[in-house]
Amino acid sequence: MSAITHVRVEAEPDGALLVTWEVAGAATAVHVAVGSSPEGVDHEHVVSVEPGTTSTRLHGLRPGRHFVSVSPQGGGSAVIAADRRVAFAGLKNFRDLGGYPVRDGGWTRWGRVFRADALHGLTSDDLAVYHGLGIRSVYDLRRDVERQELPNPVESEALAFLSNGSTEASQVMTATLLNERDGQEILRALYVGLLEHAAPQIGALLGALADEARLPAVFHCHAGKDRTGVAAALLLEALGVPREHVLDDYELTSRYRRRGDRDAALQRLLASGISPEAAAGVMTAPRWAMAGALAELDQRYGGVNTYLVTCTGFTDGQLARLRELLVSR
Repeated sequence: MSAITHVRVEAEPDGALLVTWEVAGAATAVHVAVGSSPEGVDHEHVVSVEPGTTSTRLHGLRPGRHFVSVSPQGGGSAVIAADRRVAFAGLKNFRDLGGYPVRDGGWTRWGRVFRADALHGLTSDDLAVYHGLGIRSVYDLRRDVERQELPNPVESEALAFLSNGSTEASQVMTATLLNERDGQEILRALYVGLLEHAAPQIGALLGALADEARLPAVFHCHAGKDRTGVAAALLLEALGVPREHVLDDYELTSRYRRRGDRDAALQRLLASGISPEAAAGVMTAPRWAMAGALAELDQRYGGVNTYLVTCTGFTDGQLARLRELLVSR
């Protein structure tokens, strides 16, 4: 018996969707269907692909977000996926946290939780797409001054993630910062600092995501990289997503945020006296920095579950409910 084990969907510049998949067992023909729902109920067959082929391009699809299901010929479960990035004119890093495998079986649910850069960039056309996602709750992880300078155009709950007071971060920031690695070390220290000092906000965020009435939801900071990256990593870890996929998700920011999107933040760093090389490092999303912070989480707190329950006010009951709501078996 053959089984589809992984599906990836990426939008291409011409509007086509590139769909790739992996097969466990003997090579098999597959059926590809498309619909507007992550549940697969409305999916319509669009193409069948011969055995040994593991990709296809879909053209001429109607406007809107598409979910693609791939199933083996002759029976077997379909795997559903979508382009992880939701395309907006004014946002670059709005992403769906669905479709990641979970250690004890299943996948994180599509269309339930999104991570993003700041929503102030939403255009009038973007707002129509945004409302089509059915989002009920927005959690803004930015500082007060950031929210005041660039307010969201949609109702949001302030939940500032602060790393103030981190001993490690202070030591790094006062050291001589000369090269890219020095700048990336600031990121690792920042993430550890968030674990130390944003624990109540982390617990509040994950507690909100464990409430079905608040879903679908999105959380965001400014660039959708650091504060949002820590929140997303902790959520995925709590759901049982293997760490390699947690780190893959973190690194995706580097694909979607281009140099021009980072110029203003880069100039602020340079004005603070950091060298251009170190400032460039701060603007990256280095896998090792998040991996180091999560290793620190394991060493210092005994893993994400213990950290959440002992440090953030999150409960075992909420953890069970979070998994019930956000994992599809």
